[in-house]
Amino acid sequence: CHSPAEKRWFMMRVTPLQVAGKGYFVISHQNITERKLAEEEVSNLARIDGLTNIPNRRAFDEFLHSEWQRCFRLKKPISLALLDLDHFKLLNDTYGHQSGDECLVRVGALLKQLCNRPGDICARYGGEEFALIWGDTSLGQAKQLASKLLNEIANLNIANSHSSVESYLTASIGLATMVPDNSSSESELISQADTMLYKAKGSGRNRVVC
Repeated sequence: CHSPAEKRWFMMRVTPLQVAGKGYFVISHQNITERKLAEEEVSNLARIDGLTNIPNRRAFDEFLHSEWQRCFRLKKPISLALLDLDHFKLLNDTYGHQSGDECLVRVGALLKQLCNRPGDICARYGGEEFALIWGDTSLGQAKQLASKLLNEIANLNIANSHSSVESYLTASIGLATMVPDNSSSESELISQADTMLYKAKGSGRNRVVC
C-alpha cells in the first residue's frame, strides 16, 4: 500500500526473443525506487552547506534563476539581500574557529526564520557572507525584513569584543530590488546588491543600504 505522494521509479527493459522460429519481445520492469531516492538525497546534500545546514551558493544560483523567471512572467519584484558579518575575522582570532563556526550556525538558523515562503531562500554565499532572496517583495518590504534581521543578529548577543562597531556581533546588508524585464538580468541584481553592501561597510557597518 502506497500513499499518493510516495515516489516510485521503475525501469522497463525490452528484450527480443526467438521461440520456434517466431519473434517475441520480453518486457520486464525493475523497481529502482531505492536507488533513485538515494540519488535524490545525494543531490540534495550537494546543495546544502555542511556547516550551517542552509542552502549553499550552488542552490542559491539555481533558485535565483528560477525565481527570476517566475517574477519575469508575473511582472513581480524580486529582492536580494547580501549580508556580511562585521569583523568576523576578529571574532575568529579572539575566540577561536570553533566559536566562529558556532556563530555561523546560529546566524544560519536565524536566516531560516525570515525565509519561509516558496519564493524565499537564504543561503551561505561564502565565508561569513550570506544571501537572501525574497520573491514578490517590494524594496520597502525587503528593507523592513533586512532591518529586522539586523536587530535579531544583535539580539543573539554573540561577543566580538575587538570589533570597532560594537562589542557584540553585527552585520552589514546591501539590498536591491528589481522587476525583471528584457533589459535587466540576474547578474545585475547581484551587482547592485553587492554595491549596496560595499556602501554599508564603507559608511560604518551595522546597517542596511538599499
